[in-house]
Order: sequence, then structure tokens, then C-alpha cells
Amino acid sequence: MGTLNDYIVKTRENLDKLERFQPSPLLAYFLISIATFLWASSIVILRGVRDDYPPVGLSTLRWLVGGIFLLPYVWQQLLEKAKIIRSNMGLIILLGLLQVGSSTALAVALNFTTAINGSVINASQPAITALIAWLIIKENLSPLQAIGILIGLIGVVVIIFRSDIHLLISMELNLGDGLAIAAISGWGTYAVLLQKIPRELGITTILFLVITIGSICFLPLYALESFIYKPVPFSYETFILLFFLGIIVSAGSIYLWNAGLRAIGPNKSSIFLNLIPVFSAGLAIIFLSERILTFHLIGAFLVFMGIFLGVRGRPTEKK
Repeated sequence: MGTLNDYIVKTRENLDKLERFQPSPLLAYFLISIATFLWASSIVILRGVRDDYPPVGLSTLRWLVGGIFLLPYVWQQLLEKAKIIRSNMGLIILLGLLQVGSSTALAVALNFTTAINGSVINASQPAITALIAWLIIKENLSPLQAIGILIGLIGVVVIIFRSDIHLLISMELNLGDGLAIAAISGWGTYAVLLQKIPRELGITTILFLVITIGSICFLPLYALESFIYKPVPFSYETFILLFFLGIIVSAGSIYLWNAGLRAIGPNKSSIFLNLIPVFSAGLAIIFLSERILTFHLIGAFLVFMGIFLGVRGRPTEKK
């Protein structure tokens, strides 16, 4: 028993060090770039395996695996902070539904749209998040931010309607693009509501609660999908896939992002989200033989311009 207690204490100490890790600015840029590359690769992977894996099941099991991986690191915190967790359980469940639900929506979306489309639409998330923050918590928007949001949304419209005015007039929206928009809207809402969770819970504990509860809530939907469509095949390839998506991407990339965020701040960090469609496009061209078309370039330019204006236009915090 003493050995087990020593392991728990040592694990907790290492986790605390990891959460407090403060990299140099140069290392922070590298860590954030790796995080965005991992997120981009997951988009391409989900598109690439769409014929072999059911989207709801893959998304649900991905987050469940991530939660199981984190359990040994957080279970002591779960006991120590049970009162705080219980008092915020309703919000935690909502965050879990938003996180896993948005991930599932994107997985389903990539059955109907390209990885390049999905990644460029995903790049508009900062603008969508700023808009949702203004709507939900009345966070102030500067005029430059408002212009940036508008330009970013125009970029998304260009992508989903392929720069075709006839599609826009007839509102012929591709199902995949529509679900991708729903996904980033869900993540934007998640990002805004996450600020209401007490910080004393810690990054790892919050992440564990959100992804575990969210994935458990989606298990009945996966059971229905397995009955109507097909279950996730259990094989060596599935194990590798779930390990990469559930642990490396879902848990690992968040740690990399948060470490970089602490070092260089949210304004500079958010700019690196622009790398996601760049990485995704490159990977999709190499591995999925997708092509970049003119409307991709126009839409991406508008999205990036919107993000740039949004970041530049954020009101400076008073010291």
C-alpha cells in the first residue's frame, strides 16, 4: 500500500509541475505549433477513415479513452474537491455535451465534406467564439473586432457556397459544411462557458470531467449507431487510432497548447490557429489527394483577415 501511495504522490507532483511549466517564448511557439499540427492531422484522419469507422462511435470512444488515460492522475483531486465538483455538475455536464458533441458533429461532417473545407471553416472559430462571448456574457467588442468577425463569417460563406452566387441564393448548403459550422459554434460556446468553472479544480481535473462525462452521455447514441449502421471494429489498427486520437491529440495537444498559452498569452496563441487549415490542406493533398480550389483560397484569406483584425482589435486589459 505504501508503494501505491508513493506512486500517487509522485504522480500528483509531476502533474502539478506539468501544469505550472513555463516554457521560453521560442519553445512556446514550437509547442503551440505542434498542438495545431495534431489538431489538423485529426481532421485529415477522420476524413480518411470515414468508410471504416462510424463517426459517433469513433468520436465517443476517442474521448472516453482520453478520460481513462487521465483517471490515475486526477482521482485524488476528484476526492479532495468533490464539493466543488458537485456544485458545478450541471455546468460540467453541459460542457461535456458541447465538447464531445462538437467533436462528433465534425466527425460526421467529414463524411460529407472535404478535410480542406472542414479545416478552413474550423479556422473561423476565434471569430465565432468572440461573437458568442458577446451574445452570452456580453463581452465587449471593439469596432475592429466586429469588422473582423464580419469578414471571417463572409469567408465561411464563401467556403460553404463555393463562391457560387446561385448556391447562396438557393441556400443549397452541403450537410457536411453545415455540421462543421455547428461544431465550431459548439466549441465557441464551450470556450465561453468554460470560464465559469472554478480554476481551483485545475486544468487536468476539468479536462477529465468534461471529456469523460461527455463521452458517457454519448454512449447511448453510439449504441444506436452500432445497431443501425455499424460498430467500431476492435482491431490493432483501432487501438492505434484511439491511442493517437484519444491520448496524443485529445489530451496531449491540450497540454502543449496550455503550456504555450501561459508563456505568450491568448492574443499571440490564437494567431497560431491559422496554421490548422495550412497543415490540414498539406496533409489532405498528400494523403487524401484533395485539391485546393479558388474558393478555398478566397475564403481562407477572408477568414485569416478576420482573425487578424479580431486579435488586433481586442481591447487592451488595464493593469
